[in-house]
Amino acid sequence: MTIDIKNTDGNLIVTPVGRLDSSTAGEFDEALSKSINDDVKSMTVDLSEVDFISSKGLRVLVSAYHGMNGREMILQGVNASIMEVLKLSGLLKVFTIKEE
Repeated sequence: MTIDIKNTDGNLIVTPVGRLDSSTAGEFDEALSKSINDDVKSMTVDLSEVDFISSKGLRVLVSAYHGMNGREMILQGVNASIMEVLKLSGLLKVFTIKEE
């Protein structure tokens, strides 16, 4: 997995590439944790290059959501299979999903 993180005036754009599963969730969690600070106004996680997400990957997203402390967090580029996982887990009610 590779993770590209850009911070433009306090707006994070996070683009993971690959599978987001038990073998990569720790790396993704660490990258997000290091990037979220008081100067961050919003975060967009672009999942367009993620083809699979496991429950550990979902936990990382939920943890990042909580780390944002009410600041905006958007998921974009969500493919049909990941959308189904978010729906089945009840997380569609938590995250803002940006349709492209």
